[in-house]
Amino acid sequence: MIGVIGSYLKRILISLSVLLNVILGGDNNQTFSARNHEWKRQGLPNVTYLINLLLGKDHCIRCWVYWKVRKRW
Repeated sequence: MIGVIGSYLKRILISLSVLLNVILGGDNNQTFSARNHEWKRQGLPNVTYLINLLLGKDHCIRCWVYWKVRKRW
């Protein structure tokens, strides 16, 4: 039961991240973490360090790679 709730909560948080990103002008289906990694790649101000600190090492780059792969489908 706890696994189901955790999975549901994770999907809700990902959806909120995508919503926040779109509201701020980001691409469709891109999370805020993936967008911050894109900013880092472009040399723009970003908060990848903070996001990675909170959500785990290389979180932003993993989100960005996942977004790039899914975008091609």
